Amino acid sequence: MILAAAAMQNDQLRLDSIAQNVANVLTPGYKKQTVTTSAFEVQMNAALAGRDLRLSALPGAPARVSIDPAAGALRSTGNLQDVAIEGQSFFEVNTPTGPAYTRQGAFKTDVQGRLVGAHGMPMMGEGGEITLAGGPFRIAANGDVIQGDRVAGRLKRVLFEHAERLLPQGDGLYLQGGAVVTEPRSSEPLRPGFQEHSNVSSPQEMVRLNETIRHFEALARIVQGNDESLGNAIRKLGDF
Repeated sequence: MILAAAAMQNDQLRLDSIAQNVANVLTPGYKKQTVTTSAFEVQMNAALAGRDLRLSALPGAPARVSIDPAAGALRSTGNLQDVAIEGQSFFEVNTPTGPAYTRQGAFKTDVQGRLVGAHGMPMMGEGGEITLAGGPFRIAANGDVIQGDRVAGRLKRVLFEHAERLLPQGDGLYLQGGAVVTEPRSSEPLRPGFQEHSNVSSPQEMVRLNETIRHFEALARIVQGNDESLGNAIRKLGDF
């Protein structure tokens, strides 16, 4: 029953990830969440080698929530203050608690003249925060933020190894987590006048939802059957 309990916990994580994905299907740059576990053989061998029979060491547990870093489809907006990354890198954002990363490319200026994203926090350039004077600006394919004839800065893009280990924080932001920076100043090109869709497929999420619910129900029947068998055994012992 420990195995069934672990598997039901994993199903709950999958349901939570599906709910997050469906809620963000229209969020630009959103990366869908997935739940993965180690292979049955790997976990069983690890448990037997260490003779560790705790729940966390048994097959089916623990599960790990990851993101799928694959790029979403690009949508034309015609706004030169919008930009999408053609590649796998992320923009860097300056948050009150440190750097965060995003694929959202809808930019504007705040009351201080800083270039900010849809979340309202400053975007980082290769030389620090990018500050603009009042008036329109545009973003070039190499990441230069141009106002009139002046280049105010170049958007910083960071490329990660194991980007699936980035930690979602909401508002399209991710912390580094277990991802490893391979290029702190990536030169991947940008597509001005475009935004990136989320990489969530609603039909796929509905399939995942149905599979997870059926799996959870099957495990619940196993647990119920075990409880009934145990109850019958106790009653028979009471007859002696």
